[in-house]
Amino acid sequence: MATTTTEVTATAVRLVDIHKTYPGREPVHALRGVSLELAAGSVTAVVGQSGSGKSTLLNCAAGLDTPSRGAVVVGGHELTVLRPDDLTRFRREHVGFVFQAYNLIGHLTARENVRLPLALAGRAVDLVWESALLELLGVADLMDRLPGELSGGQAQRVAIARALITRPAVVFADEPTGALDSRTGAAVLDVLSETARRLGQTVVVVTHDATVAAAAERVVVLADGLVVDHLERPTAEQVTARLLAKGR
Repeated sequence: MATTTTEVTATAVRLVDIHKTYPGREPVHALRGVSLELAAGSVTAVVGQSGSGKSTLLNCAAGLDTPSRGAVVVGGHELTVLRPDDLTRFRREHVGFVFQAYNLIGHLTARENVRLPLALAGRAVDLVWESALLELLGVADLMDRLPGELSGGQAQRVAIARALITRPAVVFADEPTGALDSRTGAAVLDVLSETARRLGQTVVVVTHDATVAAAAERVVVLADGLVVDHLERPTAEQVTARLLAKGR
């Protein structure tokens, strides 16, 4: 892997003046200079109106997209200077990602989907850890099913197991409860928070649901590609009020 600068720090994710512009006849400035530090072991929700830059921020922080300008540092490694192959390897070893649409492979069983990141990385399955993880997520008895045989909540839990099987230091989740009902969505966030607590992971969740956001320790509010507020352990009502507030 390419040489990177490593820091001894309690900061798991650091974004420094992140800009992201999508070119075109009328360029879209999705991020306009976002700086953010997330502590190791924290659970943070990122909220904002549609088009505020939430998903772009998450994708840049996870190394799935490249900022137009600025630095992304995860676990002391600056992702923005890594070569593509090294970045892919780093993500496999240190980053978990949960997609709204689950992204389970239809012809693979749930167990094969969960183990896929290990197979891609050429790593052996830790059967003790896998068993504990599946029990924690409540999907141990679903491993022989295909994704089409799972409910939405079950599929999302399998997707979470896949994201956690490598024991990543940081887990990013893009609207992980967006396709679920409120009750199931709350349960999924409880699972992410619990696994974060047990494993000392850092979790970053993009959500449009104020109830889900309120389950996080910290809420970051985006508007027009900028961080406009931070809320510490807010209620759902406080998150909703901030999202509806005009201006900053």
